[in-house]
Amino acid sequence: MLFNRNILGLAAVASMAMSPVAFATNGYFLPGFGIRSMGMGGVGIASGADAISAAANPANLSKVGKRMDVGVTIFNPERSSEVWDDPSNGANPFQFSGGGDSKHRFFPMPEFGMSRVYNSDITFGFAAVGNGGMNTTYKGDNFFNYKLLSTPGQDTTVGVDLIQLLMPLSASFKVSETQSVGASVVFAVQRFGARGLGAFPLFDGSFPITADPNHLTNKGFDWSYGAGMKLGWLGDFFDKKLTVGAAYGTKTYMTNFDKYKGLFAEQGDFDIPENFGIGLAIRPNDQLTVALDVTRIMYSNVASVGNPGMNGVPGIGGVPSISDATYELGNDEGMGFGWSDQTIYKLGVEYMMNDKLTLRAGYNYGKSPVADDQLTFNTLAPAVVEKHYSVGFTYKMRKDLEISGNYMHAASHTQQACGQNIVDCVKIGMHQNYLGLSASWLY
Repeated sequence: MLFNRNILGLAAVASMAMSPVAFATNGYFLPGFGIRSMGMGGVGIASGADAISAAANPANLSKVGKRMDVGVTIFNPERSSEVWDDPSNGANPFQFSGGGDSKHRFFPMPEFGMSRVYNSDITFGFAAVGNGGMNTTYKGDNFFNYKLLSTPGQDTTVGVDLIQLLMPLSASFKVSETQSVGASVVFAVQRFGARGLGAFPLFDGSFPITADPNHLTNKGFDWSYGAGMKLGWLGDFFDKKLTVGAAYGTKTYMTNFDKYKGLFAEQGDFDIPENFGIGLAIRPNDQLTVALDVTRIMYSNVASVGNPGMNGVPGIGGVPSISDATYELGNDEGMGFGWSDQTIYKLGVEYMMNDKLTLRAGYNYGKSPVADDQLTFNTLAPAVVEKHYSVGFTYKMRKDLEISGNYMHAASHTQQACGQNIVDCVKIGMHQNYLGLSASWLY
């Protein structure tokens, strides 16, 4: 039995490593870690209940005991982008137009976690979870492959594909009966590919928007590896009717995407940003838990994401040149997506109906990190979803086996503005659906 369970865990990790994640979206972060968390709007800093919750706060391991959790979510993001010229804004020499809905609408997102109690004070754990990512696949009327206008028959697919896998190796320590601390070494793997971005070096390279046009697009997939740290604290108060938690994740430093050093700032660097948060879990009785998390993601500290795009660079406008090569794609100060830091508010409710059935609901809000003057590049990354609604459940099949599920809907949200550089008017939008199921073995 132990052998079979270990094989199952390894299979979950392997499938996670190969599975795409597309805009799992607080920015490009998942709203929460684990099926149970997602059913409560993504809360987990002070209310973690499974081994996967160590990804939110490693101190959670002190409460989850010895267990293994394996699950999968089917993720359905509906992404759209459109660009056009408004004649009232004056002549645009490039006359980009087109857009539509992104293809590839369903993505599997496996998850895995296990925890082992070393003694009454120390618990170890390992998890493999998708942190998030971005994917767009636009076909047909394509607004970023400008050369199509003069060379029919070229590849008409435009898009990007980023996945991020986190593998926290964690330990928690009970300082006292009511206080725990935890730490994780967070190993990370990410994969990226871009296709059809031939518009960037316009006119056969006469528009020097990139420092390295040979490493900009259509290079296949590239892999990046790295590690960071996550620290956490958990405290119970008022006879465990109130739990308070805090977690801090350092920047995860990643190796560069060498195949795309002409696209991302700092010669292909794409670190995972620093993030931190606090959480509360209130239990007025043995059946009801109300949890609240507030988290902050520091996108602006990652140059490839936070550096301003075309509207933040001097000398683009209607003239096909950049007056200062410092801002060319791929350089240290090269253009990025122009994302701001994001604060996310998560609210979850859990109610134990009886000894077998627990029900959950939640809400998650994070203002779009995309500014209205940064929409051009974000046609490739329309991460503008703000409001998430979720429900979930856990059913205890027997003493050592639980089944959990959740559904989350991210409401449709669009951003639109004219007067962008190169393209004139841009409209981007998205809505999402998540449907997840997991099994938990309790020892």
